[in-house]
Amino acid sequence: MGKKTGKTTPAKVDPVYVLGLDANGKPRGARFAELKDSIVSAAMDLKCRVLIDQPEAVSALGMKLPVGRVYGGGKVVRLFVPNIRRELYDKILEAAGPLADGEPAAERAHVAGLTSENPQAKGETDAATDHVRCISPVTSGLPRSWEEITVGHMVLAHESPDDGWWEAVVIKREEEILTLRYRDAPKLPKFIRHINTVALVNPGPA
Repeated sequence: MGKKTGKTTPAKVDPVYVLGLDANGKPRGARFAELKDSIVSAAMDLKCRVLIDQPEAVSALGMKLPVGRVYGGGKVVRLFVPNIRRELYDKILEAAGPLADGEPAAERAHVAGLTSENPQAKGETDAATDHVRCISPVTSGLPRSWEEITVGHMVLAHESPDDGWWEAVVIKREEEILTLRYRDAPKLPKFIRHINTVALVNPGPA
């Protein structure tokens, strides 16, 4: 028999947790084993909060969520996010921390909120805990100003004079520095741009 090393393999956790309220105000939630832009976008269209690559305190609770289902394929998918217990819903949102710049969300939850806390975020007040508020009233992922840009938003990034501008998804924001990946080529390496060098897509009428 081989010797026991005493080391334990860390339990595998899913990278994406989706939480929100249904049309009747009942909590719902699901976990997804793959991080895809299409899943994040579909979750935001459902006015759900998206938690990505969370610390252990959040992922331990997130793994208690049912497995979500994805319908369709390509860039346009639909999600099935079942109803869950209010207790679990509240615990996950409380563990996730308050809403600020840097985490995809279409909902400002009534408990803590969403994303890595940034006390210097412009316009962030106690309204960060307002209940259910979509990022964009027309299409999720289209910020109305450079100040509003946060994780999950889509912007236009300039590749080169020959290749022009391409849609890119924000996966991290540190003050005025954005980490991006191309929306239609998620396997290409991530890249960095200053916020003043990206362009916005018209989100439609307010």
